[in-house]
Amino acid sequence: MRVTPSLRSLFTLTVTAVVTAVVTGAVSPVPAAQAAPPADDVKPVRVVILVDESGSLSGADVARERAAAQLIALSELSPRSQVSVVGFGSSNGPGQSAVDIVCPLTGVQTAQDRESLSRCVERLRRRESSDGNDTDHAAALDQALSIMNEPDDQQRSKIVFLLTDGVLDVARSAQYGADAESRNRNAQKQIDSGLKDAERAKVQIWPLGFGSADKSSLDAFAAGGWREPCGGQESATPRARVVADSKDVERSLLEAFAYARCAGIGDSVTDSLDSGATVDLHVTIPIIATDGSIVVVKRDRRVQVTYFDPQGTQVPKQGEQNESTFQAAGEAGPVESLRIRNPVPGQWRIQLKSPPGVDRQDVSATVVWQGALRASISLSNPRPRPGEQVTVRLRLQTRTGTISDPAALEGLRFSARLTGEGFQETPIELGDTGGGADRAKDDGEFSGRVAVPGTATGTLSFLGKVTGPGVAGDERPYETRIAGPADRLRGQVRLEAATVEPGGEVSGTVGVTNDGEPARLGLRLLDAPGTVSLSAQELQAPAGTSEHAFTLRIGSGAAEGQVGGQVQVVDAAGQVVAEDFVQVEVQRPTPMWLRALQALLILLVVVAAGLAFLMVRRRRRQRAADPSELTLYLFDRPGERDISQLQAPIGEGPEFGFTITDRRLVRTYGTGYTVRRGEGRSVLVTDPRGQRLDPLFPGRPIALPGDGEKAFYLGVGDRRAQGAEQPAYGPAEPQQQTSTRRPMPGDDLI
Repeated sequence: MRVTPSLRSLFTLTVTAVVTAVVTGAVSPVPAAQAAPPADDVKPVRVVILVDESGSLSGADVARERAAAQLIALSELSPRSQVSVVGFGSSNGPGQSAVDIVCPLTGVQTAQDRESLSRCVERLRRRESSDGNDTDHAAALDQALSIMNEPDDQQRSKIVFLLTDGVLDVARSAQYGADAESRNRNAQKQIDSGLKDAERAKVQIWPLGFGSADKSSLDAFAAGGWREPCGGQESATPRARVVADSKDVERSLLEAFAYARCAGIGDSVTDSLDSGATVDLHVTIPIIATDGSIVVVKRDRRVQVTYFDPQGTQVPKQGEQNESTFQAAGEAGPVESLRIRNPVPGQWRIQLKSPPGVDRQDVSATVVWQGALRASISLSNPRPRPGEQVTVRLRLQTRTGTISDPAALEGLRFSARLTGEGFQETPIELGDTGGGADRAKDDGEFSGRVAVPGTATGTLSFLGKVTGPGVAGDERPYETRIAGPADRLRGQVRLEAATVEPGGEVSGTVGVTNDGEPARLGLRLLDAPGTVSLSAQELQAPAGTSEHAFTLRIGSGAAEGQVGGQVQVVDAAGQVVAEDFVQVEVQRPTPMWLRALQALLILLVVVAAGLAFLMVRRRRRQRAADPSELTLYLFDRPGERDISQLQAPIGEGPEFGFTITDRRLVRTYGTGYTVRRGEGRSVLVTDPRGQRLDPLFPGRPIALPGDGEKAFYLGVGDRRAQGAEQPAYGPAEPQQQTSTRRPMPGDDLI
């Protein structure tokens, strides 16, 4: 199943009246309600990247800083985000500025926007002494906070990245004081004040140091800003990073960027690309991702990059394909990215091709992703009374359906709590174990049971929350009230899990207990795609207990996958009487050629099974008829020792022949007596004239016809007849052309 979840703030479920009482008290028809899809993008951010331009940098350091800044600008997931890049050094004399806004605050909505950011980052440079080439972290932080304070109608999360190779050094900046010692001290006070402002404004600060950077001062930057951007996820808590040298800056900054905006990040895959050669890199986009950026560092602008989805299909760099939307940027630079909305989950292939004449180089690819998920919450009893048990169910809703794959949900945490009037907050433990309140194990529905406190007096608020890597710490509230004396309606929606093709239907029922006058109730559908509808919009609930059938219709244009949604029954005031999740999976019809192939495969399996059965049956018959475990004994008289023995041949068929020559049993071929097995333990003997003799059994000799000669008796031993009582006979004389095998334990002898 393809699932394309999306990350956004989980919105509040507002229970609104969908039926209107008229003067007669009747209820108007209720149209199926469709929840609007999540916001078009993951939550936007405002990012300021502060880049050290001090004189201690080398040319390679500056190149790495540029690439790192381009990674952020090109990999941002939301088109509503904004990015600014600020270089900084110091102001040591007239005409110098400690900060240099190389990229003003710019949106990343279009490919042109991101290309513009990629180009302006190239203006980052290593400062000379005449430019002011010391390290003024105070001025850099002030500039970042000034940009963050610009008007924002999108409520973007605020993130500052600080890239530096040194420590605070404003000893030559006269604006901070009269002497070197006081200048650094005063600048540090300014930083401390700025960090308090950052915390109040909920600005995250993620420092990244390399070279001689001071870890303790960078730790203070991380600790001074806002520290709970993703609901308390440990990985998302700002912290300082210090890498060995600038070569590690790119990956470290990309990790910090992913964690800062509550996104996930895959492993960076690196390989060497020779001149004129082609290399493939592979990255994996998880099923929970609804938005992703594949970021490729190629160093040389001439390297060409092509992208292939998990089905092996080449995807466009701009535009749409199937249900995905693509936007590439940075193709003309050393860093390029492909931003994907609704990516196909699985392993993607990135092909890099180097033209002749380009030096050998290391190339890498990394995927940054996010899941724009919104929780759906449902109660078994939407209007409980004090002391009653309520089952709370929580699951994740996406742009196209729900997520039920346990592997996709691994690492996410589902929790809930109950608050209200007259009692203290009560936590609710949720699980997908199939035990207790949970209906089925590993179905993506997390359930828990809570008793409404007996002291509850009014409003009840059930709050569901989902947190985890790649998902922001968002919440979904469900507001209701305890039942009062006038609440005489109880109900239950029954809609079993089902799998249907587009255009199919799923049957459900609504059970209602009405302790009052007959009532008209509305039936509505929430959070479902437009291709899904209900057959009924209202029902009549008489006094007493009643049951009402309805049908969930899946449109012919329904997308394949899990259908999200919720069926609710509401009264005339809009109060929810009963509800339950839709648990339907849509599967595309099987193509005719595939059906024919399946039928052929089934036929082949049946034929193969039949042949196998016949072969086994034949082998059993051959085994039953095989005389090789028989030994014939010749006697003068019954009860005496045998005078000759003949072991049946092995592997020569179900029948063998013998004759008696000079008081010996002699093997023959096509003449004389013939011997074969009969039913049960019997052995069938035919004389030379073709007459069938009496059946021969172990322990029961038969007389052979004499034809004027001395009569003999024939006995048989059978190794298959284990445990039978056998008479004792002495050994026979060794004879030519006669088996010399002696009776073995378990043989039946005559």
